[in-house]
Amino acid sequence: MSSSYISSLNDASKQITIYVGIPTLIAGVLGGLLNTIVFLSLRTFRESPCAFYLTIMSIVNVGQMITGLLARILTSGFNIDWSLTSLFYCKFRLYCFQ
Repeated sequence: MSSSYISSLNDASKQITIYVGIPTLIAGVLGGLLNTIVFLSLRTFRESPCAFYLTIMSIVNVGQMITGLLARILTSGFNIDWSLTSLFYCKFRLYCFQ
């Protein structure tokens, strides 16, 4: 494999990360927030134990999208590494992604 081929694959990987990751992040966060609003606003959902778990799951999913996918987009697409700039993120990133 030539170095130009590897370089073009790296560039394609960055472009895919940016152009697929950002809409996925926006749709995921928006969908999770809308799920949370629906589960918290309707009375029938507030009285159901299952809806409580779905609400918590939606909140956790939004958090995972922000910490996981946003970090991946910034690191792979824009060469911004949070682990070098944030001591908190560096220490707790393993807990956030699991």
